[in-house]
Amino acid sequence: MQELEELTRDRFEEFIAQNSFKYRTVQVKLCFQIIKRMYKRCTLGYYFGDIKVCKSKEMVVEGNHRYLAYLLAGIEFEVIDWTSSYSDNPIQYNGIKVDFDEDWDEFQKETRMFLTDDFLKDFERRTTQ
Repeated sequence: MQELEELTRDRFEEFIAQNSFKYRTVQVKLCFQIIKRMYKRCTLGYYFGDIKVCKSKEMVVEGNHRYLAYLLAGIEFEVIDWTSSYSDNPIQYNGIKVDFDEDWDEFQKETRMFLTDDFLKDFERRTTQ
């Protein structure tokens, strides 16, 4: 079995700095721990749903953490055409702040199932060919 390459802060920062992205975002901050957890699970073949995108603005409306995790893991994903607010002003992903210190799911340890792998049974597992 192939050993998983862990997503490090350095690798993530390099990825953000060196890539241009098809879509932009209105998120001003994302959580590295969420992206790292999703990346790991994506490399194991799990798919967490399609990304909602306002195509007229080329902007991710829902799924910003997933979008980056999918790209990092090389996972193909589907896009669902969605709407956004007229006042949304999208920015490039290299312009967002990333919280490397806090795990945003940590405060909900008792109710947030994404911290453990028990919830994976509810998600599609895709096999690579």
